[in-house]
Amino acid sequence: MKLWQHRNVQRGNRKRWLGAPGSLSARLAGAGQRFSVQVLSQGMQALFPDEARALGLARRQLGYVREVLLRVDGVAVVFARSVTTHPHSTGPWRSIRGLGTRPLADVLFRQHGIARTPLQFASLHSASPLRRHVAQAWLGATGAALESRTLPARRSVFTRSAAPLLVMEVFAAAHAPWAWPSTRGRRGPPVLPRIKA
Repeated sequence: MKLWQHRNVQRGNRKRWLGAPGSLSARLAGAGQRFSVQVLSQGMQALFPDEARALGLARRQLGYVREVLLRVDGVAVVFARSVTTHPHSTGPWRSIRGLGTRPLADVLFRQHGIARTPLQFASLHSASPLRRHVAQAWLGATGAALESRTLPARRSVFTRSAAPLLVMEVFAAAHAPWAWPSTRGRRGPPVLPRIKA
């Protein structure tokens, strides 16, 4: 059975969050008073086999990886991991090296010439190496173990100058502000605020 699929099997507000187009960071910023990015690691790491395949690589190898926690009002809610090849991290995607605590969305949704594949979804179970990796990173950053045994996740590939960048977002918090940002009585998606650097 494939880990990643195009069907979003979540329900309720969490399904809306996973399937929402555009910037997740902007939507999270609209869900609270303060949005922030905590950088966990950045640099060369071994890629998971499915990551290598998504980047069009023939086998598992090292890539340039950035891992962060996205926080709303100080509460960690999403673990995000972006990966590309080392050459592309010094070429078309070199801007990710200098992001610091700014969200990756500052690059992906504010610069021209970037295409995005349709979202893929997964439920990361306790036996999954990827879920174990997220759990270890979460514990190290927050001091708390993950409460949910199965973690909903999504990913997509952004391409710039023929260079792919895989972005995965894991909705790891069990008790997070998953209520859909208020539309103040109007229909349609919420108005998204600009993300402050």
